[in-house]
Amino acid sequence: MNDTQSTLSQEEIAQIEEHKYFLSEKAGYDVGWEHAEQEWRENFCKPSSEATDPIENATQTKGLGRFFKRLLSREAV
Repeated sequence: MNDTQSTLSQEEIAQIEEHKYFLSEKAGYDVGWEHAEQEWRENFCKPSSEATDPIENATQTKGLGRFFKRLLSREAV
């Protein structure tokens, strides 16, 4: 187990292993742990500084999410 794996929870490791499986199946060869982990972090990993406010969490998406975040953050007039 490398240093990165030791900082991950068992659930995260299982998710990365599953992600590695699907990436490898799609590619037709073993893509390797490092590639699968990087891909998983970019696409599925929750940011460590994730907000606890449900409205903040719901608006942390691309595109219209920023618009709604600004809209909801303004004081009601």
